[in-house]
Amino acid sequence: MKKALLLTLFAILNSALAVFGQESQSVLWEISGKGLAKPSYLFGTYHVASISVLDSFPQVMRIATSCDFALFENGGSHIGEAPPPVQTAQPPLDSIFTPAEYAIVDSFFTASPYGSIRPHTHDADLFSMLQVALTIQLSQQNKQDEPFDALLMNRLNALNKTIFQLDNPNEVDNVVNGMGYRNIAKMLVDIINDKTALQKQAPEEAKDLALYSKTLRRPLRLNEDVHVNLGKVTIDRNVHWIPKIEEKMSEGNCFIAVGFKHLQYKTVLIQLLRNKGYTLNPVNL
Repeated sequence: MKKALLLTLFAILNSALAVFGQESQSVLWEISGKGLAKPSYLFGTYHVASISVLDSFPQVMRIATSCDFALFENGGSHIGEAPPPVQTAQPPLDSIFTPAEYAIVDSFFTASPYGSIRPHTHDADLFSMLQVALTIQLSQQNKQDEPFDALLMNRLNALNKTIFQLDNPNEVDNVVNGMGYRNIAKMLVDIINDKTALQKQAPEEAKDLALYSKTLRRPLRLNEDVHVNLGKVTIDRNVHWIPKIEEKMSEGNCFIAVGFKHLQYKTVLIQLLRNKGYTLNPVNL
């Protein structure tokens, strides 16, 4: 899952949290019309949810396994030819962290199977460190080793479903560059200091998870002001994904699983697909 959890972290830690409407609609949407032989489905995931949430709603897996292809944000074959990745040089770790932060991070990894970061100050991948730390902390909370999306993908992989990824490497790098090395370093320290830091920093996000886990329904307001609630990187990714989604839907029916924030507001996938002439209706779970 190369850099896959970076997108997970971006979605979880986005400071511009959503303000939801009152109307409850499903996070699973049927896509039809515009000459599609069979309907495809758009599923809004919650990256840090326990996989037991999915098991509570077997209809989701039944629909997923009935589809020809599965599309995820990251992890799987590229749709079309992916551009060569543009590599950017990462500064040494001791220039990204303060001395106190460096000691905290080094202590955390020293106590893990990965060992001290000190021998790797000039060649360690900060993104991979963030992935490892989040995985360790999530596994302690949810008793699972990978995020919700990855486990769903693994289940479909085990059933020999063909899986494609919507992001290309440069789009992932754009997310990372938009966050900045210093911000990523601070996120890493927060995760290490307190594995519940995500919920404490974003109480609305924690409330959303409780609602998602209880009913697997999301209140969505599709005409919200996107400039307040969604960052440019998220909006751009939605736009870049549409031709890839259309390409695969023209070849067979698809199960498209992305973070639920990509379903919200007027520049999100639901509305963008409607603008293209497709019919999208919520599936009652």
